[in-house]
Amino acid sequence: MNRAPILAPLALLIASPLPGQADDAPLPRFEALEPAEALNSFRVQGGFRMELLAAEPMVLDPVAGAFDADGRLYVAEMADYPHVDRANDRPFEENAGDPPIGRVRLLIDRDGDGVFDESHLFAEGLSWPTGVAPWRGGVFVAATPDVWYLEDTDGDHEADVRERIYTGFRKYNIQAVMNNLAWGLDHRIYGAGSSNGGQIRRVDLDDAEPVPLLRSDFRFDPRTLDFEPISGGARFGNTFDDRGDRFLCNIRNPAQHVVLPDRDLSTNPWLPIPTALHDVAAAGDTIVMHRISPPEPWRELRARRWVDIGKPLPQSELVGAGYLTSSSGITSSRGDAYPEPFRGNLFLGEVANNLIHRMSVRPDGVTFSAERADEGGIEFVASTDTWFRPVNFVNAPDGTLLVLDMYRETIEHPWSIPDDIRDRLDLRSGDDRGRIYRLSPPGFEPGPAPRLGESTSAELVALLDHPNAWHRDTAHRLIFERQDPDAVAPLRRLLLEGESTLGRMHAAHALEGLGALDAPLLLNALAVDHPGSAPVLEHLVRLSAPRLGGHPDLNDAVLGLADHPEIRVRFQVALALARVDEPSAPEALTRIALRDRDDPWIRSAVLGAAGRAPIGVFLRLLGESGPGEWSSILDLLGPLAFAIGAGGSDEEAADALDGLAQGPADSVDSPEAGVAMRLGDGLIRRGTGLFGVAVSADAARFLDRILADARLAVDRDDAPAALRARAASLFAHRPYPEAEEALVPLLNPGQPSEVRLPAVETLARFGDEPGVAGLLLSGWASQTPAVRDAILSALVARPSWAGALLDAIEAGDLSPGQVPTARRSALLRSRDDSVRDRAALVFEQRSGGPPPDLMARYLDALKSPGDPDRGRVVFDRACATCHTIGDRGHAVGPNLASVSRRTPDELLTHILDPNREVSPDAIEYVVALEDGRVSSGVIESESSASLTLLRAEGERETILRRDVEELGSTGRSLMPEGLEQDITPAEMADLIAFLLRLQTL
Repeated sequence: MNRAPILAPLALLIASPLPGQADDAPLPRFEALEPAEALNSFRVQGGFRMELLAAEPMVLDPVAGAFDADGRLYVAEMADYPHVDRANDRPFEENAGDPPIGRVRLLIDRDGDGVFDESHLFAEGLSWPTGVAPWRGGVFVAATPDVWYLEDTDGDHEADVRERIYTGFRKYNIQAVMNNLAWGLDHRIYGAGSSNGGQIRRVDLDDAEPVPLLRSDFRFDPRTLDFEPISGGARFGNTFDDRGDRFLCNIRNPAQHVVLPDRDLSTNPWLPIPTALHDVAAAGDTIVMHRISPPEPWRELRARRWVDIGKPLPQSELVGAGYLTSSSGITSSRGDAYPEPFRGNLFLGEVANNLIHRMSVRPDGVTFSAERADEGGIEFVASTDTWFRPVNFVNAPDGTLLVLDMYRETIEHPWSIPDDIRDRLDLRSGDDRGRIYRLSPPGFEPGPAPRLGESTSAELVALLDHPNAWHRDTAHRLIFERQDPDAVAPLRRLLLEGESTLGRMHAAHALEGLGALDAPLLLNALAVDHPGSAPVLEHLVRLSAPRLGGHPDLNDAVLGLADHPEIRVRFQVALALARVDEPSAPEALTRIALRDRDDPWIRSAVLGAAGRAPIGVFLRLLGESGPGEWSSILDLLGPLAFAIGAGGSDEEAADALDGLAQGPADSVDSPEAGVAMRLGDGLIRRGTGLFGVAVSADAARFLDRILADARLAVDRDDAPAALRARAASLFAHRPYPEAEEALVPLLNPGQPSEVRLPAVETLARFGDEPGVAGLLLSGWASQTPAVRDAILSALVARPSWAGALLDAIEAGDLSPGQVPTARRSALLRSRDDSVRDRAALVFEQRSGGPPPDLMARYLDALKSPGDPDRGRVVFDRACATCHTIGDRGHAVGPNLASVSRRTPDELLTHILDPNREVSPDAIEYVVALEDGRVSSGVIESESSASLTLLRAEGERETILRRDVEELGSTGRSLMPEGLEQDITPAEMADLIAFLLRLQTL
């Protein structure tokens, strides 16, 4: 049944009010298709076909699944999506009230035709189940706030063992829940942490410190139950490819590769890592999805509102569909049933558009690039059925992909639907349905399910080079579970004599899991030279890393691979050398750094590994590049210098200055001076300074030259602004009286902004000097907007200085309206009670959302058409600090191109009441630092050594964890309340007209 022909009359029906229809009447809707009808709704490319394997009542609400060793499928059924009782689902609050009604289903194919014959309710009473991983006859289940272990020991297909393993995952945003448990080659179970976070603890260890989870994924050892955060933090999806690379997806980021393993960078606590993820495919708000289903009626209702106000929008916007908005269940196709061009493709569910998107993947340095695999305005699988919701996939024993179809009338976060429309929808419609399909290639005929549980250890080892990933992965897991010593000999033969790259890779990890991989065996394996052995070498280097400290021969073998022709091997060597504390390591790291200096991931790996002895790599880089000729490696030298200053000794700092002094630099703007200042930043971090270290005569002359040049530069109005800016920054490394004398004249409005800004920023570094706040405010009336913002940024970061700012406002030296909303919000949310209370009085802060009379005034203004040109001015003034539309603004909050699918009154509600709906990605965190400053922003990423905050104006701040005294979430949006103080009702109408105007989309 193709529903597309009924689209036009339905659109007319929704665009025109029904006679006598009340505002709260149910919306027109599409009916569900029965399973046999639904099969006719698919358009599948390449001769593939969708084959129904199970449907309601055998399976309901499937969102994740995993096969056990005998080909039985465990399915996580998220029956409690999006809530059980709407009254329990309150925005910005954890949902602790809903009863746990999620389930795990066990499906069995008895006759070997690939279609499931039996369905058993394996377990119920689970909350938000979203992941399953088999283990020792049972399964681990991710069910927020817990991870459970469930097992059937009496053969009745129902779990009689029900053990809660971990708890503390935050039950907050239903679409930011931890999910998708997956086995890694290292015998750990990996989970996508998404962004709800939590404080995770072992249930059986009452006195254990909880493990904080912010924007990280996680993994755990199923034997020891050790739990750790790892790099990640995307949304619903978590997959490994054949080589063990892990990919995630994140709403409008369809494919992200986890490049930097957090554990390999933890040896350098001074290394800020902005992100460990790489977008291998294009990401953003304007990625077209070629749907063939009609738009959903509630989306069409919004289109009617646009028609009512006369907006000339294209059809794609009128239907509110056709763009990537809900990346889900990313999965690498690893089965042997598919033709070669489909192997290793990334499959993505796009539930809002009722389709499956396919991406081809190719290597790109140490990471990958991916692009649309199906051209010509088509998707690999698309359905005319608006209830088709492909949320996830499973690599099956028969070599195909299974498609998990949640089959719901509506998939949307309740907080994202306007109240009046949500009141007319049944968001649980379809909770009694669900389908599982096989995505079958041309000519495919299923065979009987394998029963690997009955295989001997030797048979399992033989399966490690099987062309089908399910066989390899399952055999790999069973070998680890059994811990059978008889598996060691055949595994050694496979590792050393096998011809299969994948088989050797699995064998190495299997031996490690059995405790049978030692240094001599690794040495022999590293010496094996097979064509295409680079992937095996990557894993052997990774497995060698923990042993490098005590095995000189193994050290030498790994160090020798620093010159390997494959960049991914060199990358693994750099990561592994973090474990080596001997003179040969810096030399090898230097070779890699010089060869791969243009690769940002290699640079991060080198810097992470250099954390043990940064001075060795630093001096070698200087020596290898030649004095004064190393501008191309500044991205390495600067962080290394900071690490030397912050974590090294005075002697090492002196050695670094000696190395810099060998160049010809006599100017403050030379590369050598810039690196010296980074060294000084590190020295300040540990309580000394650039000019407080005992140095050689050469180094002393070097410092004297750049200091003298800085003194001259700040006084010369005719000197280039860039030179004077660098000179101003140098005074952060001098005593405060000298800095004050040099920098205060630079605050004069006659100076260019390029000079005043670094003067403000440098003075702001003297946090112990109470007079700085007064100095910064003294010339307020004559400062430009950019300088004012820098002053406010400095003042609101310190409670004592924030008091001076409030004093100035109360004294009338500056008006409250001169404090932008982002800075005002920081004061209103200060950790200092006095600052917060005074700010509330100064800015007349409201709470609890806008009052009804305020909303009424602004809604009334929307009745008259706004002027988009005037709205552009309002956007630049009030919104561009945190949002982009087209090429305007800063990408902190969502790109506002997507608001073209919103109605004017929706936009108004979200502008005036920003905390009405807060994505976990946009929740504000407050960080108290050891130096007394307070910083805030959205957590964009985190690692073991640092976390990155994103703030207004697109400003990023990467903070070392060593500098964090306290970290907490406000639970609120970074977008401030009270924008009505900056935007009048008429201006709001203009702003919304600008946001919705066609040419800006």
